Amino acid sequence: MTYLLNILGLFYGFFLRFSKRNIFGSSKGKAYLNYFAEAEVKNVFFKLHARFRGYKLIDNYKDSKKKSDTIFILGSGESINDLTSAQWDLIKSKNILGLNYSFVHDVIPDYHLMEMIPLKEMQDFFCEVTQKKYQDVDMFFQYKHVLKSDFNLKQYSHQQNILVHVPHLYPTIYPEVLELYFRNLLKKRKLELSDLVHHNSHIGCAVMFAQILGYKHIVMLGIDLNGGDYFTSSKLVSTAYPSNENYNKINALRTKHFESTQEYMNSIHPTIDEKLMKERGGLSMDEYFEIYSKVFFDNTNVTLYSGSNRSKLSEFLPVFKFEE
Repeated sequence: MTYLLNILGLFYGFFLRFSKRNIFGSSKGKAYLNYFAEAEVKNVFFKLHARFRGYKLIDNYKDSKKKSDTIFILGSGESINDLTSAQWDLIKSKNILGLNYSFVHDVIPDYHLMEMIPLKEMQDFFCEVTQKKYQDVDMFFQYKHVLKSDFNLKQYSHQQNILVHVPHLYPTIYPEVLELYFRNLLKKRKLELSDLVHHNSHIGCAVMFAQILGYKHIVMLGIDLNGGDYFTSSKLVSTAYPSNENYNKINALRTKHFESTQEYMNSIHPTIDEKLMKERGGLSMDEYFEIYSKVFFDNTNVTLYSGSNRSKLSEFLPVFKFEE
């Protein structure tokens, strides 16, 4: 099967070389043409595979959770612990999108995007923590991670709320090529959930998800990208949501996973490790969002915010002002 997908990718690459010359006509564009073409072919295969196994795709998701024009994306960076009780009250009055291992936070989101890792103890812990409190949360699992992690999604408690997604990769180490990818997307009449992009981090999917659902104010909380700690392990303790036993458990499990994968090769988070990102065929996520915001949000009525002035993203994104 892998051989067949590679061959199909090769043929699709020949087609793209001529049909999308604006992207793949230059030497920089061609550098990742085969990678892009093969990934796009695999995208179709994984969607068919998910359907065959009986999973619902995010492509046909109908949102029933939206109650405001503002959505807060709940990440795992330590700036989460800066938030006061009053600020959390505002956050909870709007919409919330949980991301990955923020599930241990006491605040319950409306939606949650999850990339599962191949650590059985973490999978069991996730199921245990979310069994009761996530019964009304719409859950979206990255399908390739479900397969790679060997997570038994069929046995997860909230089957009625589960959908899977297979995002596009958009591989390149060149900012100008990534911008061309995005501008090509803008030629469509309307972005759809089938267009979700994962470029080295799940947060890219989260922002595009919020954008497609029609949110006008998209605020990234705990997306610090500055090499700091997670909110569960930070020396800065939240006054609104103090540390608890679940924090200790996830810290231990996260450490176990990182030690087995050696993901932190340079002692900084992979998403801002430029050397590691280039090895993976992508840009660091601060570069990604600088381009993404310029292409999709400049001169529109949609604004992408950093949730903290301590985030690296605050260097080029406005910081959300809670008092307003």
